[in-house]
Amino acid sequence: MWILRKIIHPMGEIDAMEFLINKLAMTKTNDDFFEMMKRS
Repeated sequence: MWILRKIIHPMGEIDAMEFLINKLAMTKTNDDFFEMMKRS
């Protein structure tokens, strides 16, 4: 979870939500999502 916080911390609220929605749409499962975040 800290990986996600680290990535979205410098973003504004709207940018962070758009980022999350776009990335979630690219994955089928939560595990896939967090694996993608680790690689970012």
